[in-house]
Amino acid sequence: MRAIAAGAFWAVAALARAALADGPGTLEPRTGVHWPPPFEAASGAARPEWLPRLAGAGQAQAPEQQPQEPSPPPAPPEGRAAPAPGQDFDLLAPQKPPDEATRERELQLMQQLRLRRTMLQLHQLGGYATMATVTAAVVLGQINYLDKYGGGGDTGRWIVPHAIAAFTAAGVFTATGLLAVLAPSPLEKPLRVDTATLHKIAMAVATAGMAAQVVLGPITASKEGQLSQRDFALAHQIIGYTTLVATYAGFLVLTF
Repeated sequence: MRAIAAGAFWAVAALARAALADGPGTLEPRTGVHWPPPFEAASGAARPEWLPRLAGAGQAQAPEQQPQEPSPPPAPPEGRAAPAPGQDFDLLAPQKPPDEATRERELQLMQQLRLRRTMLQLHQLGGYATMATVTAAVVLGQINYLDKYGGGGDTGRWIVPHAIAAFTAAGVFTATGLLAVLAPSPLEKPLRVDTATLHKIAMAVATAGMAAQVVLGPITASKEGQLSQRDFALAHQIIGYTTLVATYAGFLVLTF
């Protein structure tokens, strides 16, 4: 019995060693089984009938298995995936090309916007000139007032410079204001309180003061020798300073 058990053990060990040497997935060895010396010395009569057949079966070559080629990996998607059937549609409807009338309106709009930008740039330059001329007119008017009513001797030498500065300021002020008023405004702007609105309010006050000065100046000059001339001159002076302050306020609102 020991010989039978030893023979079975060595046969199984030889088959396992041959299977592992052949690689995973194969239980049949490629070469014959070599029996150990103790088992070879035993008599053939002591071996069971199944043991030679098991050993001989291990000598048969296993049918050659065809190696399976690995399947290629799936190609990565390029771009977005193809839309499912029934989902290939545009969210936005195709736009119609503009007709001739629409193109003409757009062309006129662009021309008006360019003209408005040019006129407002000139209006800005006119604002600097307005501030300079109004300041000069007020300063010369104050000097003329002090010369006549402040103990300056009433020499009258500042009357002509003040008149020239005043009429120049009125002309520059009018031209600057017309540039803003006549500038086309093709786009509607809602009425709200912003810097442009404050600028318009300040310049409206300055316009009223400038118009009053143009009228009040010649009236004051015509009262020469009368007691009321000083009262007209004082009113002329107060309105002049009010006009100057409003002009500076309108300029500074847009600057800051």
